[in-house]
Amino acid sequence: LAQGVALVAGSYPLPQVIAGDFARWHPTVLPGVPPVFRGLTLSDIDPADLASLRLAISAGAPLAPEVAQAFAARFHRRIHGFYGSSETGGISYDRTGEATLAGRSVGRPMAAVRVTRLRGQRIRVASAAVFTHGNRRRVGRLGGWVPPDLALIDARGEIRLLGRRGSTVKVAGRRVNLGEVAARLRRLAGVRDVWVGTRTETEGPIGAALATDRKLDDLRRELRADTASWKTPKHWLLLPEFPTTARGKTDTEALRRQVFG
Repeated sequence: LAQGVALVAGSYPLPQVIAGDFARWHPTVLPGVPPVFRGLTLSDIDPADLASLRLAISAGAPLAPEVAQAFAARFHRRIHGFYGSSETGGISYDRTGEATLAGRSVGRPMAAVRVTRLRGQRIRVASAAVFTHGNRRRVGRLGGWVPPDLALIDARGEIRLLGRRGSTVKVAGRRVNLGEVAARLRRLAGVRDVWVGTRTETEGPIGAALATDRKLDDLRRELRADTASWKTPKHWLLLPEFPTTARGKTDTEALRRQVFG
């Protein structure tokens, strides 16, 4: 904006509306969240409607590889994963789109961003863009921040997200980390997104919402192979995709209401 780059502010994240904006303004970059790209892939719009598109960037939540693959097949453009936060700005970017296509990672750290491994599958992010007000981790010109996400850095130097660090709750007298439960559910085949929570902030039972087309009995059977009963959700909600807010983010409050009634 400061350099005068033209920006098209779409009125609503629906495929037909996006196609209309492309037909009128011919934008070249499409930044979106996973539900937007899934909607475009499943829509009946003509791929020629997005002919001006040269770069598609997905952020805000993990993008299922099957969505990335279907989008590339329909529109002949790879989706590039982007990972960042309000506290840090950009953290990593998939420059080639290969990692996003394979569901492998959210790419390598961006230029001038330092990412350090910590214990417990956590990372520390340091860069000049990290917020600095009262930041005790600031070193010289670099601010430091530990995101709430569980992540690791693989042999390629790419960042792989494993879910968010969940709160610890009591279930049948045992302590359960909700982040660990969510991470296990994300590893189930055919699961595109996961939300895990409890009815109250400190105690179970555990409820889970999954964006998947699989049957519940099959998911439970797969979980029983390596997951203790007290770590298995008691309340389930299976959806083809999660509801979103006006900003295109997952509507977690709506999921909680649906899971627990």
